Amino acid sequence: MKNVMEEENRKPHREEGCPSKKDKLDLKAVSAQIAATKGPEYWRSLEELAGSSEFQEMLHREFPKGASEWLDAVSRRGFLKLMGASLAMAGMTACTKQPMEPIVPYVRQPEEVIPGRPLFFASAFTLSGYATPIMVESHLYRPTKIEGNEQHPASLGGTDVFTQASLLEMYDPDRSQTITYLGDVRTWGGFLDAIRGPLNAQKAVQGAGIRILTRTVSSPALADQLRSVLKLYPQAKWHVYEPVNRDNVLEGAKLAFGQPVETQYKLENADVIVSLDADFLYAGFPGSTRYIRDFAKRRNPDAGNMSRLYVIESTMSSTGAKADHRLSLRASDIGRFAAAVLGGPASARSAGEGSREQNKLHSALTQDLQRAG
Repeated sequence: MKNVMEEENRKPHREEGCPSKKDKLDLKAVSAQIAATKGPEYWRSLEELAGSSEFQEMLHREFPKGASEWLDAVSRRGFLKLMGASLAMAGMTACTKQPMEPIVPYVRQPEEVIPGRPLFFASAFTLSGYATPIMVESHLYRPTKIEGNEQHPASLGGTDVFTQASLLEMYDPDRSQTITYLGDVRTWGGFLDAIRGPLNAQKAVQGAGIRILTRTVSSPALADQLRSVLKLYPQAKWHVYEPVNRDNVLEGAKLAFGQPVETQYKLENADVIVSLDADFLYAGFPGSTRYIRDFAKRRNPDAGNMSRLYVIESTMSSTGAKADHRLSLRASDIGRFAAAVLGGPASARSAGEGSREQNKLHSALTQDLQRAG
């Protein structure tokens, strides 16, 4: 509706049912207008239906206030054309033509190398000391693709984002290509000559000034080499550091089994799974590629009895997003909740400290665990 002006009064006047700028939207008037409408009529808000002056002004401008007063003669469409052409020209100037280089064939070509036909190598990718078996596709001995090893039980052909991204480390332009010292390139022989003197001086004090810093080492060959160095320098120290470690898991294993061991879960055999702040379906969790496949086997309703997943965690995780029942707790409260679960239903009734949601989940969880045996 449009506002009309009374010429004799020179004052704004509005038709019945149309709100003014100062008045609030009259729902009764809008309802009457809807009742009087015949045929289909589409609107997205009551303001659009009523046709208020504020909505008409917003519709005219389309963008925030001031967009319609473009002082430049260039229209928005012309501006976008100009920017598109500028980006295209910038892309063309960034292209460089590589110089012509002759391709020299093998003097003695290896029998297994055929240009255009890939070779596959079985290898392993390590993250925090845990190895993931992989198959590496290579062309002329240059790795180009990584996939999981289907014949290895640790992955069954699965892989994760960290394993896939490890291929980029090989072609990282910032990766060191040579040995450098103070910005100058040095040879391997120069490096050995430089450290031979300080190492000979350390023999007199049995290596008391030597510190070796590594990530978690799970390679038997590398671990044996490091132990050989420590035998030669008994006072030397070997330090292991990981940005995200599992020291708490290993300490718990010592309490349970007397030694630092890793637990292997058989998720395909579990009817009820309880995750206590353990994101085992997330890439990077040891064995996650195998666990994801085993967990998915029991989540198909057509395959039979589905497993049930309870997740109690302090932060939303990939495992929590797939849970049948999820409870958000502070990290300091998860231990008490686990102890209450071990105590059975009577433990929850005697404690009575948790919230209604927590007590409800505790009751359902203990019943499912007792039923699953």
